[in-house]
Amino acid sequence: MECTLPSHCSDLDGQALANRTPLPKLAPFLLHSSSIPSEEEKLSVEKAIQETKTTLSVLDEEIARLRSSLALLESRREGTERHLAEQQAVLSSLRHIPPEILGEIFLYTCSESTISWPRHSHPPQSEIPVIDEIPWQLGAVCSYWRTVLHSLPKLWSTIHVDVASTQIPQGVPTLYLTQRVHRFIETCLTRSGSEPLNFTLKYAATPSKSPEEDEARELTCSVLAALVEVSERWANVTLDLEDLFSFHAILAPARERVPNLHTLYLCSSGQSATTPRPWHAIDAFVVAPRLANLTLIHISHPTHNLRLPWYQLKSLRSKGSNFHEGEFTRLLQQSHSLEEFRTEDERVLDLAVTSANSNTSNSNNSAVHLPSLRSLVITNKGSYISRIFQLITAPSLTHLSIHSRTAYSADHTISMLRRSLCSLQLRSLTLESSRDLEVMWEENYGIFCLLAEVKGVEECVLRVSKAADEIIPRLTVRRGMGAGPQRSPVIPSSHTSSGIGLMGSGYGMGQVSTKTSGQGAVLLPNLRYFSLEDSFCDSAAELKEMLQSRMVAGGGASNGVSSGIAQLSKVHLKLSRPAPPSYSELDILKDVAKEKGVQMDILV
Repeated sequence: MECTLPSHCSDLDGQALANRTPLPKLAPFLLHSSSIPSEEEKLSVEKAIQETKTTLSVLDEEIARLRSSLALLESRREGTERHLAEQQAVLSSLRHIPPEILGEIFLYTCSESTISWPRHSHPPQSEIPVIDEIPWQLGAVCSYWRTVLHSLPKLWSTIHVDVASTQIPQGVPTLYLTQRVHRFIETCLTRSGSEPLNFTLKYAATPSKSPEEDEARELTCSVLAALVEVSERWANVTLDLEDLFSFHAILAPARERVPNLHTLYLCSSGQSATTPRPWHAIDAFVVAPRLANLTLIHISHPTHNLRLPWYQLKSLRSKGSNFHEGEFTRLLQQSHSLEEFRTEDERVLDLAVTSANSNTSNSNNSAVHLPSLRSLVITNKGSYISRIFQLITAPSLTHLSIHSRTAYSADHTISMLRRSLCSLQLRSLTLESSRDLEVMWEENYGIFCLLAEVKGVEECVLRVSKAADEIIPRLTVRRGMGAGPQRSPVIPSSHTSSGIGLMGSGYGMGQVSTKTSGQGAVLLPNLRYFSLEDSFCDSAAELKEMLQSRMVAGGGASNGVSSGIAQLSKVHLKLSRPAPPSYSELDILKDVAKEKGVQMDILV
């Protein structure tokens, strides 16, 4: 393609460039600051100044002309580049990709994206793209890509609407916003075809405005009503609404019209912190034959104010909800098919009725039997954790996670494990203590007693303080130890009246010294993954000895250790103390780990 340059670009101005007249020069003595020119010399200097100005003016004109020519050439070059790109696009291999394959590529690219309203804008001066903007960016490439995107029902079936005062543009009329959000929802519903719907609706009230004056609430009601009209397609629903129960009338038409709903997330806050009226109970989900996963956040008295098929739930997470006395037990009884249960920061008022000998598996108590429960996660104050364990019997439990915000007592945990006969089948244990220095010894000894109970654990995660005092030395595999049964330890009688409870009553029938004997059965003989986060680790010497003994534990009798003990395959350590620590002992441990093929990462 030939590019013709403007004629004046090749014919340079003769006066400006070809005829380069030397600039007038002044006598050297005139340049001296002490020289005073005569009248004749003044005329000569003024003439030289005028000639120099003329030359400067000519040069300025030539520079302007050349700049104009350069701008014209740059514009022509940009046009030529665009023309070249159009020509090359004709031969692009992307044109050979069938729309079905291109659609799968788009779905994979947008797998973590959500079609959102309002659209998220890029943070100022941010190079990180907003992930929810990816579908819109792909659609802006060309009409063909846009057509393919619009033909993907799965992409448009996951939508997110955030109706909050911080998200809504200021000064925009409510009617205009309502039209925009409805147009957005209608577009998503049309393009998603008959695909099951996954949606999130969030609403936060406008500060200093009553519900009647809150434009955000009015908009939320409008959006929710539009979604209720297609409740037959609901599959995964998240309602994060301030004062959730005030929307019960809008949700009511969905009753017996949610046949595909399998996951439900309900969150309430603000005014719903007070108990809802009985007539505000939500019964839209009372008939949901596929509902299996439920999350409740800040729900007041859920068994009274939510009409749900509790008996068919497989997974339940409850955080910050309020319960009447006896209601937590009733919740467990109604949800007897649970396989996963997570409870966080909830005030449990129930007290289990137990016999005097509650440590035995044949004891008579009021604990709820959950035959299918495999995973139990509890985050709460130590006293409420104890109450929860008194209320549960879980014979199929394989994963247990405990995070205690105040002093933790392990006696009721051990009682539950023995009552459930699941100590040997537990495979994963995560335990985070309160790290309260005043009760640290009692907590750590209780953790040791719990570890002695769960011999089948393969993954152990501990987040404690001063683990080297009571826990780590007892996990060390020593010569002469085996993987056989070991008597369960108890708290010495001098500590049974400690501030965290009468722990000695729940730790078994045998007595062991608080010092490691070096013989007997190994704690956690099946341990393969060990993670320790110690916020107050003075020395790593005991930790080094324990981990090193576990790395060679599978070596058999040649090491003086039973071959029935598993070898560690992965270790995670995060150690700290008030002053920045250094652990020279761990340098040797890293070398041993590398030699034995053990993956190890250490954060200090």
